[in-house]
Amino acid sequence: MQINTSQWRHLVRHQAALAGIDISSRALEQIALFASELLVWNEKINLTTLTAPEALSEKHMIDSLIPARFIPENASVLDLGSGGGFPGIPLKIFKPSLDVVMVDSIRKKINFLKYVISQLKFDNIAARQLRVEQLAEIPEFAGRFDVVISRAFTSFEKFFQWSVPLIQPKGIIIAMKGRGVDGEIQALKARQLGSGCYKIDNNLFKLQVEKYQLPVSGDERALVICRPHVDNEF
Repeated sequence: MQINTSQWRHLVRHQAALAGIDISSRALEQIALFASELLVWNEKINLTTLTAPEALSEKHMIDSLIPARFIPENASVLDLGSGGGFPGIPLKIFKPSLDVVMVDSIRKKINFLKYVISQLKFDNIAARQLRVEQLAEIPEFAGRFDVVISRAFTSFEKFFQWSVPLIQPKGIIIAMKGRGVDGEIQALKARQLGSGCYKIDNNLFKLQVEKYQLPVSGDERALVICRPHVDNEF
């Protein structure tokens, strides 16, 4: 099976349906184009170790779409450590109304993302070469985003600390994690104030863990969804 063929697009649609995701023909065409460019560029720069068509579909494209149900239309989304564009590009394809900014520290990856953006003719999406830990010092990033998301980028606690200054007061933080999520949550027990309520660096927040399995391989994944304390919510 080859990427960007009708057979591969059928596979993507089938895997999406198994995951409860209804994906349009337009989105399928854009995902196929994105996947094709990813593999071409991957021969020159390290974007992914997953190059088999089935794995690329399930473990990159479909997995990146799982958080979409927690992200409202027209939301401003910051993808930290986007790398090859996951989950930022698939989310933008699936929900074109999103205003997406993807950040990575490696110039070659940012060049790839800018190229893909131009090929897909997207509006309201950008790729920026920046260090994540410095974003809070940049006025255009501080307190701007409805959603800050990251896929297997760093520990949850560090991701949370970097993300809090970047979200709006009622924004959410989504960490996409693998099967080791229980260990990370357990490490936060000392910060727990009550059922689902935690305190890190004087920030109060509610934590929601949504576990799921990928539709074909059955690989375990989880979304750690963090909603900072607003007013007298606790």
